[in-house]
Amino acid sequence: MAEATLVTVLRHGEVAGRPHVFRGASDESLTERGREQVLAVLAGLPEFNRIAASPLRRCRDVAAAAAAARGLPLEVLPGLAEMRFGAWEGYTVEEAAASHPEALAAFRGHADGAAAPGGESLGAFRQRVLAAWTAWLADGQGGHRVLISHAGVMRLLLQVVLDLPATSLYRVALPEAAHFQVSLLPGHAPILLSLKPCTDSCSPFSS
Repeated sequence: MAEATLVTVLRHGEVAGRPHVFRGASDESLTERGREQVLAVLAGLPEFNRIAASPLRRCRDVAAAAAAARGLPLEVLPGLAEMRFGAWEGYTVEEAAASHPEALAAFRGHADGAAAPGGESLGAFRQRVLAAWTAWLADGQGGHRVLISHAGVMRLLLQVVLDLPATSLYRVALPEAAHFQVSLLPGHAPILLSLKPCTDSCSPFSS
């Protein structure tokens, strides 16, 4: 009989640099507080046998430390990096609105083809993330896996898990080190087991 796979998806912690900005392909490290946030969550989880991360340093570095401490290999998954925001990298929402008001309005309307100037469209982002997620889960059943990734990736995965419309993506607050757990059983719909509530100040566009 097939076993359910437990997956914990965890957002990175506090990042060095400006807060509450479009942070996609930019590659800042975590602050010491951010590292401690993630390690504290990992310490409270049930034992896990696999750990993966986005290749960006704000996810990869702390995941590598956690993997080494547990004697696990780290799986780096480029397809689960954050959306690329092009000209808006490092911008606040207000700055993006001032520089490209029409593009931002289309982007916030969740159309698949909408993107920041020079950035990745929502449709391309969805295709990339779901392909990487499916491939990561395809090679085994059972156990507990941990993925350290980004707010945008997590919202998209929650949309799929809960079968939500795209317009619901930014109605889920995902602060630093937020995490959810999902149970996946072949032939059955995924089950969301838990979602950490937003207890810190956070922005839906920080990633």
